[in-house]
Amino acid sequence: MRFDNGRRPGLRGAIVVHVSTAPPPPDSSELLHLLYAHTELGLAVFGADARLLSRNEHFLDLAGLGADAAQEGRPLLELLRELLRSGEISRTRAEARWHRQWLALPGDAPPLEQRRRDGRTVEIRRRRTATGGAVVVLTDISERKALQAAKAADQRMLRLLVERTEQGIWFIDEQQRTVDANPAMCRLLALPLEQLRGRPIWDFVDEDGAALFRETIERRRRGQSEAYEITLRAADGTRRHCVNNATPIAGASGPLTGSVGLWTDITPLKEAERRLAEQSQALTLTLESLHEGVFTTGQDGRAVVWNRRLLELLELPESLLRKRPTIEEVRSFQVARGDFAHDSTFNDPAQRAALPDRYRRRTKDGQLLEVEGRRATDGCLVRTYRDVTADVRAAEALRVSGERFRQMADAAPALIWQGEANGRAVWFNQRWLQCTGRPLDDELQRPWSDRMHPDDLDWGRTVLGAAAAARRPFEFEYRVVCADGRIVWVADHGITRFDADGRFEGFTCYGWDITERKAAQQALAAAKDEAERLSRAKSEFLSRMSHELRTPLNAVLGFAQLLASDTAEPLTPRQRDRVRELQRGGAHLLDLINDVLDLARIEAGALRLQLQPVELCALARECEGLVAGLMAQHEVHLELQCPGDCVLRADPMRLKQVLLNLLSNAAKYNRAGGVARLSWHRVDGRVRVVVQDEGAGLDAEGQTRLFHPFERLGAESGTVEGTGIGLALSKWLVELMGGRIGVSSRPGLGSEFWFELAEAAEPVAPRPAELPAPPPQAQPAPTPAPAGRRRVLYIEDNEVNRLLMQGMLGQRPGIELELAALPEEGLAMAHAAPPALVLLDIQLPGIDGFEVLARLRADALTAGIPVIAVSANAMPADRARAQAAGFDEYVTKPIDLDSLLAAVDRWLDGRPRG
Repeated sequence: MRFDNGRRPGLRGAIVVHVSTAPPPPDSSELLHLLYAHTELGLAVFGADARLLSRNEHFLDLAGLGADAAQEGRPLLELLRELLRSGEISRTRAEARWHRQWLALPGDAPPLEQRRRDGRTVEIRRRRTATGGAVVVLTDISERKALQAAKAADQRMLRLLVERTEQGIWFIDEQQRTVDANPAMCRLLALPLEQLRGRPIWDFVDEDGAALFRETIERRRRGQSEAYEITLRAADGTRRHCVNNATPIAGASGPLTGSVGLWTDITPLKEAERRLAEQSQALTLTLESLHEGVFTTGQDGRAVVWNRRLLELLELPESLLRKRPTIEEVRSFQVARGDFAHDSTFNDPAQRAALPDRYRRRTKDGQLLEVEGRRATDGCLVRTYRDVTADVRAAEALRVSGERFRQMADAAPALIWQGEANGRAVWFNQRWLQCTGRPLDDELQRPWSDRMHPDDLDWGRTVLGAAAAARRPFEFEYRVVCADGRIVWVADHGITRFDADGRFEGFTCYGWDITERKAAQQALAAAKDEAERLSRAKSEFLSRMSHELRTPLNAVLGFAQLLASDTAEPLTPRQRDRVRELQRGGAHLLDLINDVLDLARIEAGALRLQLQPVELCALARECEGLVAGLMAQHEVHLELQCPGDCVLRADPMRLKQVLLNLLSNAAKYNRAGGVARLSWHRVDGRVRVVVQDEGAGLDAEGQTRLFHPFERLGAESGTVEGTGIGLALSKWLVELMGGRIGVSSRPGLGSEFWFELAEAAEPVAPRPAELPAPPPQAQPAPTPAPAGRRRVLYIEDNEVNRLLMQGMLGQRPGIELELAALPEEGLAMAHAAPPALVLLDIQLPGIDGFEVLARLRADALTAGIPVIAVSANAMPADRARAQAAGFDEYVTKPIDLDSLLAAVDRWLDGRPRG
């Protein structure tokens, strides 16, 4: 049978087999009916013309056709139309075309599946016959499809579980190499699957793990499954504690092909077990170390945990608590034992039940126990027992001590107060209240801003805050405003208080009323300021007097030198003697001025020494030469005993001054024809320098007065010149150099003056460079031969000094001296005709010598001219200032003729500046 489109009709869900239209033999028909009746398959036979030849009842049921519709001889096309009308076949054009194509296929067609409206799934198979017909077989595969779907779902679920589970799955072959693993196992071993495949299990265990693996592998070979713990060593070095449920895998033929392990990482569990064990041990140790007894019950009210201290405090046998009694059972045991015979409260159950959560009770031995109970929300109870006998006794003792302290504090003359952590005062003693004139209640209500002087408030807060932060005592002084307006100074000494937990509690302070002391200090400070002012005034006066005295002395000594050295008009012998006395008196007056200035500097603390190594023997020989004339004048022989090299740590100039003073005294106060000795030796690590004379000696009273300023012990009425300053000045100088000085003398046997200084460890250093100072007794400078007249400019406002300078430089025929009375005049003369040398006074009217020097150095025409300062300012600071300003040399007044001529000759002979 054929359709309009030339194709044979097809039925979805049917297998059509074309057969011959000749009737089968009787035996074949009978067999076919037997087959139709007993099979569960739906069978239908179609002829070559696509008409139904036969079918069974199952075919109608599975195809969804009624008996009338599927009569023998009906064309396949009508069957298809019937199925379309009933909805068993989709009306979509695509499916209809597919069925037609299926029927038209040559040979056997592939099986088809048809979903019935009732939910069943029918498989349709078609087989062609040799005669051109077809046999269609319908099979209900609903159950099979359900099983397949369930299996697929199970497989998807299994795959999902394998991939998503946190348990590792590890497949191992018979050589113990990795075959497969799930993601969890890869994470556990810290390797991706492609790197894990083929790796042996031995790569992931240590020696102990390998030994355990060998044991389990042997049991696997015997077909045993088991679970065991082992530690794996991952590729990243971490160690993971695991539980492995291992199962052997057998092949189809029976022998083992490997094993599969289900791995669970129990590292956190192991860590938790370790921490739990540590906590359990710590809890046990804590309970056993507690000073309190602990008793806990569970939800059932029976004992769960207790400690040894509980057994000691309540004198309970541990066997009783092991029976897990309730609290009432424990109390019953105590009542029966007579523990509460002295206290009826615990003998009555009703009174026991009414006890609060926290109470105290006495034991029969007199101990005081504090009992406290805490019940949890789940019904569990924790009860603690603490022996507070000592605490109560201590509290009572503290109360008594506190009361005693308050009584003592009220009676104390000190000002005592206590404050809280915020600084608020909580107590004052009676002395404080008497001082401020306020009662305690009033004083406690008053803040510190009303009690303390406003100018001291911020400072007080700073001191208290710093003391609290540093946990240390403190001291500070402040002013308190009293009730009557008086201001009282208080010197407070305080400590910071902390409780047992280290929390800051406040301050305890005791102080003193120092108002009178403050007034005395202020008076002392004012007196000190006045004394310092007077000292400065004295120093300024002495400095000014030194300048004022040196100025006329400059004329006296200067003209005396000119008279003595005048070869053009020489003096008569009598005149020479008079001039010599004039020079001697002037020199004595100059020494007196110098000594007085030194005393003033020492008293003002302005004398600065430069301690350095000084070779004593060389200095002693220098002093020997300087006092040789004085020794000869008094007919005294000087013996210098140098036992060896000795280096002292001293100021060389001041040490020389001390030696000269002692040697001068040894000459002046010696007997005619006597001997003076200078020696030294070491005493207790120091060097003692001794100057001996054979004079009249001193008694004990005179020795005590000897080193006082201006003290001459009656010699001022004699013929020996002196001021009484030398020994006092020597004493101060020696002590400033770290030494000491003294005298040993007996009347009629002479005196021995000595001083001690430390010996220097380092070698002798060269003396510091300074402006040349004229020696005390300079040798006459040689008169240079005239080599053309050299111009020298002298700027000096004093007419007498200018006249003196004319006379002194008149001894140099080659010098042309120009004089300027004013600094501006001198600057103009130097600029107009630059001289070879400038002599410059420091104290000039208008601008001083320092400014004149600065202007000379700033002028290109005069910048290179040597400048010598000629000044009556003889202080070391004056000399240092001149050197720093740039003067080439410094000559002090009174001017020594020979020193002046030597300095002028040096610079006129071409000595370079600097």
